[in-house]
Order: sequence, then structure tokens, then C-alpha cells
Amino acid sequence: MFSINKDDYIEMKAAITKEDYNNLKELEAVCTKEDINLKLELEYKLSQQSLTAEAQALTEKDFRSSCMKEYIYYSQGRPVSYLGICNFGGNVYELNGMTHPDFRNKGIFRRLYEHAFTECRLANKKSLLLLTDGNSPSGNSFVKTVGGVLSFSEYRMELLAGEYAARNNDLNNGLSQVVLVEAQPGDISLLHECDKLLFGDEENEEEAEYISSIDNSYLIKKEDITIGKIKIDFSENTGFIYGFGILPDYRGLGYGKAAIGEALKEIFSRGLEKAALDVAAANDRALYIYTGNGFKEVSVMRYYEVKVM
Repeated sequence: MFSINKDDYIEMKAAITKEDYNNLKELEAVCTKEDINLKLELEYKLSQQSLTAEAQALTEKDFRSSCMKEYIYYSQGRPVSYLGICNFGGNVYELNGMTHPDFRNKGIFRRLYEHAFTECRLANKKSLLLLTDGNSPSGNSFVKTVGGVLSFSEYRMELLAGEYAARNNDLNNGLSQVVLVEAQPGDISLLHECDKLLFGDEENEEEAEYISSIDNSYLIKKEDITIGKIKIDFSENTGFIYGFGILPDYRGLGYGKAAIGEALKEIFSRGLEKAALDVAAANDRALYIYTGNGFKEVSVMRYYEVKVM
């Protein structure tokens, strides 16, 4: 902990607890009343707690090598600002966060950022990516003050259950071209091979198992042949699609659209309110597939690069 004022302090840790998660979700609910998207990855981070809980007791050197770090600013015992770091592989850290509207323009988030920036420099990262909703005045203002340069943008897209039902009634209900098969422990190597072909992953075996875990993973199959993969995270009211791709030899044949259609069946058969996903604004092929399945853009996340080294 780093003491700031009499009643304020910053807590730095390698993983969030269930209590942290609940507190941060309350703060997120306040911040998103401004109709902005916060890509905080809190659900994912909490799900990884069992993998990283021991990091709380690690040495400072080991702490810096862990893949996630959390910074929470407390005022009078409650969190009012948060910054989280994610490293999904490679040499870039992603930073996203939030500050309660009543505590903005006081330099609080800047303090969290300075701690995070120092840690990233000590971890020998070449650059950072700061994430902010395109409609967030405070977020866009902050990244400009720290020299952020726009790298790329990403759309958050959603499809509501009612819209899906209306579309589905009008669509051909014949057999799908593909099926989704839930991944099993023996599929780890296959998932990683798909990752390498789809996303160019070059992590070592330990990292590959972490990234290509079977949690929420489905193999996309055409008859008995695996032609791609997809992940679906099921929360209380949303099915979130990610890690999706069709292998190069099978693209351009309609399998991508069919696979998303099958994912939507899986999501809405559970009674969830909506399906959601993120997609790079420049990815025309993916946008064609998603809009063809009824998804609509609801916000834009901007990624700003800041040089560290």
C-alpha cells in the first residue's frame, strides 16, 4: 500500500478478490451511467483468481513478471478509482480503468497510472495500450495528456434476445453447415494449433496452455473436421463471444457466419438477454459476418499507444 492522504491510500495487488470484484462492479455501475463502455475484464480476472492468488505473497521481482496487476484508490474506505493491467501475450500491456465522477480532475487516476507506468517500464515493456470509450470525454482527455497516439479502434457489438428471435423466425431453419463441440482436456494442443494459425501466437508451452485453456472453448467442426474455434463467456444476462476464427483453408465459404449462428443458438437457448462481442473497426471480414447475424454497433473502444522504452 502507498499512503496518499490521511484517509486515502492505493492498494496494489496481482489479483482481485471476490470482495474487490463486487466493489469494482458497484463503481463500474456508477461510471457506465454516462453511457460508456468500460473494458475492464473483471469477470475474467476473477475467474483467474485461483491461478494467481499465490502471487499476492510473491517477491517484488516475481510480482512484476505476473500477467495482471491491479491498482485501486480508496477514499474513506471505499474504492473511487481503479486501473488494471492485462498482458495477453507479446510485449504490450493493456491498461483500462475508471474514476468515480465525484473524484475526477483531482489527479487520482494519474497517480495510479504513474505506478502502473513504472511497473511496465521495470517489466521491460516497449509500449502500453490505453483503452477508452470514444464517447468518454474524461478518458480521451487523459490519454492525450500522457501522449497517447491512436493505434486502432474496436467496436462493441450486441444482439438482443428479442431481435434474435425476430430474425430467427425469418431465417431458413435448415441444418447448419457447422456444429460447435465443447472442448475437452485432450483438445488443448489442437486449440493452441488453431491459435497459432488464427492469431500468430508464439508463446511457450506453459503460456500456450494458459491462453488456449478449454474454459468456454468450442471447436467449430464441419462433419468430423475442425475448421475453427470460438469462445463464449456466459454471465448473468450476456453471452460474450471472443477468440473466434475460421482456419484459412475454410474461409470464404460461409462457415464463419454459420458458426456465429450456432453460437447465438447456444447463448439464447440459455435464456440470456443479449449476445455481445468486440471487433476491430478495420476487420471488414468479421464485421460482415457479425452484421449478417444481426449484431449492431453500440460503442467504440479506442486503443492509444504510449511508448515506455
